[in-house]
Amino acid sequence: MAAVRLRRRLIAAVVASAAVFNMPMPADAEGLSPRADEWWFRTWSIQDKVWPLTRGAGVTIAVLDYGVNAKLPELSGAIVPGVDLFDHSTDGRVDLDTDSPGHGTATSVQMVGQGGGTTGYVGIAPDAKVLPIRIPVSSLGGDVLANAITTAVDRGAKVVNMSFGQDSTTFTPVHCDPQLAPAISYALKHDVVLVAAAGNTGDTENEPDLPASCPGVLGVGGVTKELRPWKGTQRQNYVTIAAPGADMSLVDKHGRLHGGFGTSSASALTSAAIALIRAKNPGMPARTIVQRLFATARPIGAPGWNDRTGFGLLNIAAAIDPVKHPVPATARNPLYEAFGRWQREAPSVTSSPKSSFSSALPNSASQPRKSSSEMSSNFWEITVAVVAVLAILLTAGFGFLRIRGSGRRA
Repeated sequence: MAAVRLRRRLIAAVVASAAVFNMPMPADAEGLSPRADEWWFRTWSIQDKVWPLTRGAGVTIAVLDYGVNAKLPELSGAIVPGVDLFDHSTDGRVDLDTDSPGHGTATSVQMVGQGGGTTGYVGIAPDAKVLPIRIPVSSLGGDVLANAITTAVDRGAKVVNMSFGQDSTTFTPVHCDPQLAPAISYALKHDVVLVAAAGNTGDTENEPDLPASCPGVLGVGGVTKELRPWKGTQRQNYVTIAAPGADMSLVDKHGRLHGGFGTSSASALTSAAIALIRAKNPGMPARTIVQRLFATARPIGAPGWNDRTGFGLLNIAAAIDPVKHPVPATARNPLYEAFGRWQREAPSVTSSPKSSFSSALPNSASQPRKSSSEMSSNFWEITVAVVAVLAILLTAGFGFLRIRGSGRRA
């Protein structure tokens, strides 16, 4: 099967500088203090209910992106040597993103930020580690993504964060590239949780996005500071949980602070939350962790599941504590149920990952192949748009990004 090509477009608006230069909140007993604009710390009672139990020590989160700038003070000591599946020129600890100011760095800081630098940004799992796996995000084929997933598993990651998406409409009846099936199976069999952004076009085209749409992958929707569904979060049957995805402050690869929104943040924060749960409960299987996420989630709107926020807002304090918040072993686990159906219907899903994947990678991720129906969002158009907005607002902005494939675009 020909590899489906991906590309990224900027979708987030810039925000006023006053919204992103808030000072840190008072430090806790061990000195780490999140910024006042990291509102999810209060929503989740991280400092009061979670950090007294764990900060994520002993758990590695793989970040599949263009790399991570490990030299930032905000990430000091938190990034372990990774892998470069793009051109093999780095060990993943360099952010070579040319589509944004540094998507992989921003999501990593949200997860394992150490404070310091000019921003003082703190992640919700500061004692966890990030394993950066550099991939050609803008021109990513299913075989390369499958290789990235299996590489993350083989290198010891217990959570894999994929804050990107591709239109999966063309894949039927299951909205997932068949090339990913063996890799997903491999990850689940090795007790790894796969997490992906649900998508950012829920208020427009609302196409299904892989890898979130793939059975076995946790698709994460976004909510606002007011705990309402973010307007852009995808409305799809694969959305099973939600996390903060709007009114965000973000750190780019140069250590500059910006504002933005998107389910990339929701996916990153969920990955970090799972790291916290795994650190506190090292013997708890991934299947049980996912089951607890659904059973303990805080409904957004009417009780029960909906296609924007799934079973509701992730509740870290409840999911992390099986004694105070027991969940029956018989509780539903739709993520694994869906994967089980996929296994039964498509025997190839259970096969082992390929021993070698295609190494025919493009030389430049900034020159992806375009489809005939692609929106006019190439590099120069993005540059002109951003400059125009900056000229009006006299401020910097950083948006969480979305990645789309050939075919209908969002």
